[in-house]
Amino acid sequence: MKDIALVLSSGGPRGFAYIGAIEELESRGYRITSIAGTSIGSLIGGMYAAGKLHEVKEWLFSLNGWKVFGLMDISISRNHLVKGDKIIEALQEIVPDMNIEDLEIPYKAIATDLFTGEEVIFDKGDLFSAIRASISIPSLFRPVKMGMRTLIDGGIANTMPLNRVERSGHDLLVAFDVNDVDVDAIRQILRDEADNAAAKEKSELERKAESKAVLDSVMHNDTMSFLEKLRLAGMHGHKLIQNAMTREERPQRQFDPDANYYTLLSRTFDLMNHWNAALMTRIYPPDILVKMPFDAFGAIADYARAEEICEAGRKLMKEALDRYEN
Repeated sequence: MKDIALVLSSGGPRGFAYIGAIEELESRGYRITSIAGTSIGSLIGGMYAAGKLHEVKEWLFSLNGWKVFGLMDISISRNHLVKGDKIIEALQEIVPDMNIEDLEIPYKAIATDLFTGEEVIFDKGDLFSAIRASISIPSLFRPVKMGMRTLIDGGIANTMPLNRVERSGHDLLVAFDVNDVDVDAIRQILRDEADNAAAKEKSELERKAESKAVLDSVMHNDTMSFLEKLRLAGMHGHKLIQNAMTREERPQRQFDPDANYYTLLSRTFDLMNHWNAALMTRIYPPDILVKMPFDAFGAIADYARAEEICEAGRKLMKEALDRYEN
């Protein structure tokens, strides 16, 4: 049995992939002896360290869109949209209150001091307070006040806390980063969108040219009466309007520069996490690194896709372990 020091990055609903990844590690005979996580990584990691990951998994799998919305305790505030209390309260119904120092394995959660920018490491004290601070995504969740500090999401200071997980000296360092960027895939999507837009524009121009030619032909036909010309022109115009009304709506672009503020802010945050995680993995190279592109999942609605995301994480971990073992 090989010991594992496991590090889990921030990354919103993509963090549900960690459940499948942990289960894959255990099924292959690996033993997780310490864990460090940021944001969603701190939540899933904390539930595992408390020995309650299976129960939390079953609860997450039961969530649909309405239940997810019900967990969003919307707040009319200048600096956040969601209080964030309902999520913690729901978890506390599954996992009893406990201190970090009483967990089954060493555990650390990362948050960020809003004013100093300092990394705040939770390795003792109340587990749920640490998790609540670590998941405080700026502008989405209410910041957490602790003494003199105001705490926000740990991804700001340390997206991938490879330097914080406890090591035994003979363990493997395993990291799961759900903030990867598949540059080639994105460029191909953008090229496809540009090609589709160009093809639609060409088709529209051809349709307008054809309509103009038909109307010109009718109006310059000296053998028709004026009333006949009006009738034919009216019929053609009616057909054009009907075609316009029944034409398929333009699909929403995946990468829209005019996206709403939440989409723009979310993508900006994901890009920041990507570069922070990439820097940490260069400074502290893990023995096994698992990556998931942040475009795979990320919308609020994806919190209702826990089972699908879990299985995606299991598959990615399996592939990474196959490469390592072979």
